[in-house]
Amino acid sequence: MSPFTLDVIVRASALLAVAAVADLGLRRRASAATRHLVWTLAIGALLALPVAAFVLPQWTVPIPIARRAAPHVASTGTAPSNAVVAPGASARAVPVPCLEDGGRCEPDTAPAAASAPPRLTPRAALTALYFVYAAGLVLLLMRLAVEPLALRRLTRASREVNDAGWRRLCDAAAAQLHVSRTVRLLRSERDVMPLTFGTAAPTIVLPASADEWGDDRRRAVLLHELAHVARRDCLVQRIAAFACAFYWPHPGVWWAARRLRTERELACDDRVLASGAAARDYAGHLLDIAHTFRAAPAPATALGMARARQLERRLLAILDEARNRTALGPVRGSFLVAVAIAVFLPMAGVRAALMPIDPASPAPLPGSGGQEQEFTGTWDVHLLRESGRVQLNVRRGRAMYGTTLALADVERVAGTTLAAASTVHFPIRREAGTFTIDGTCRNSACAGTYVFEPSATFGAELAKRGIGRPTPQDQFHLAIADIGIAYLDTLTAAGYAMPDLPTLVNAAKHGVDAAYVRDMGALGYRLGTVDALIRLRDHGVDPEYVRGMASHGLAKLSADEIVRARDHGVDPNYVAGLAALGFRGLGLDALVAARDHGVDPEYIRGMQGLGHKLTIDEFTRMRDHGVDPEYVRAMAQLGYNGIPADSLIRLRDHGVDPSYVRRLQQRGLSNLSVDEIIRRRDRGDDR
Repeated sequence: MSPFTLDVIVRASALLAVAAVADLGLRRRASAATRHLVWTLAIGALLALPVAAFVLPQWTVPIPIARRAAPHVASTGTAPSNAVVAPGASARAVPVPCLEDGGRCEPDTAPAAASAPPRLTPRAALTALYFVYAAGLVLLLMRLAVEPLALRRLTRASREVNDAGWRRLCDAAAAQLHVSRTVRLLRSERDVMPLTFGTAAPTIVLPASADEWGDDRRRAVLLHELAHVARRDCLVQRIAAFACAFYWPHPGVWWAARRLRTERELACDDRVLASGAAARDYAGHLLDIAHTFRAAPAPATALGMARARQLERRLLAILDEARNRTALGPVRGSFLVAVAIAVFLPMAGVRAALMPIDPASPAPLPGSGGQEQEFTGTWDVHLLRESGRVQLNVRRGRAMYGTTLALADVERVAGTTLAAASTVHFPIRREAGTFTIDGTCRNSACAGTYVFEPSATFGAELAKRGIGRPTPQDQFHLAIADIGIAYLDTLTAAGYAMPDLPTLVNAAKHGVDAAYVRDMGALGYRLGTVDALIRLRDHGVDPEYVRGMASHGLAKLSADEIVRARDHGVDPNYVAGLAALGFRGLGLDALVAARDHGVDPEYIRGMQGLGHKLTIDEFTRMRDHGVDPEYVRAMAQLGYNGIPADSLIRLRDHGVDPSYVRRLQQRGLSNLSVDEIIRRRDRGDDR
């Protein structure tokens, strides 16, 4: 998938805006080297942005857009808002897909259009845009791949400079700029602009007429080109070229690359002047070189010394005596990098999503008190480890609701597979209302925004059953859990008393949906009231937990017993861990007591490794008295090895710890029995 998507555009634009503000604030006070680092960090952040989007946690920023209103259709049924019927065409009932997890969906049909002129669909338009983007990306990457060939031809048409005068000046300039790497010095067979290229093997190319220069000009040229090497400008130039290729439709990236080039040359000029060159003389050399070699060809990836586009600003900066020419030190550079990371991380986690809104607000529903309510928020869905299932999270304000769904149901409603989708727009129809979903997908994970529209007829259906008329807020909660008329039928079939409206909404909020009712009923938990089911759910008792406990011999526990086991941390993993150590068939009381006293598989393994083969009750008693593997091991190192469990408990109960025994041994009392140690401890013999 292309990295050039809406959320990346928003984040990239925000990063560039922050860099531009920083650049503006540093324009007069900071040096060119500082501003160059700001733009370098911004360009690097742009390339890291698509990668960070996969790694960092994300939060969605909705962007509201007006939803196109559909024409009113007069019919005996209710047409969805996106249905269009041509005048005079006969309507054909088309079932609207609905997403369900065990319940039934509200009946809904839409008249199909008889015929419509072909038009460009949003998906086709998006595909065309991606094709255009990919074509531009390929062309720019091909250009980057071809440019090294031009540099190679230039190198073959040049000769190594072995002149003693040139080499002496080059070595002196390199030492002055702290350039420790080997730099090749070549002279071209033709007059080219003095230039530098190469990251791993830096190379300076001089024009054929360079031997006619005086020492001042030679030194100025070498200092400028070696400044590029010292600052690793060739690497930064390469990174900027890749950023321009990947973000080529974004004009801000090209502008950032131009600002990077400008500050790079100004920073190198500052280095030359800081090395002792006279400003007017250096400006004269620069002007003369730019005039002499203005028509000389040079590869785009090479760093030419005096390109005409930047010349005027550079000359003014060179002659400005009040200008800050300070080189960027490690402390200030590290500070800027830290600030850039602090700015980048939250921006990389932002995801923009379009939130369709109706141009006209609907009339308030009955039961809403005449107040209009807006039900919008964000959602995300991702694959679970369980094959064929996904986790759907819905957020509204600070509240979050989650549920698991079948992947096939989600893809059926979305009309595409999550692995292939880039954008999604589809309805999820519940009996209590409809969620209109909009969002983007990447690697089978999707996120975006939704609008919920409560059903205008659902409240009347509940009122007919004596439950009461729900508010739109109630319908939102009921729709999240897919609780409707089908849910009530499921309760009746399972022998449950008909709940009132608050209980029904409470069941929705706590995840007691139809699937939970059926699964718990199949496991023998038909509790008669929904409140009893809510209690189980609140304590974390789900069908998976019940089946896991039953597989380890704890089947047919009562509702109170299963809640007690869950509350005390007795889960299938704990029971299995004890069974692997030989403790099988334990009753619930023994398991709860052991768990409450901290007797876990790790504790038992440690004690068994020290020779204590005990029952679960004996391990519980030892743990209760503070006898753990560390205590036993420390006492064994002091010569008290193989002590029975009862003796260890007595020692611990009387406050005999390894430090006390060690003090006694330092006094020469090394062979005392357990009883003698306890008597001394009871007498307070601590000396």
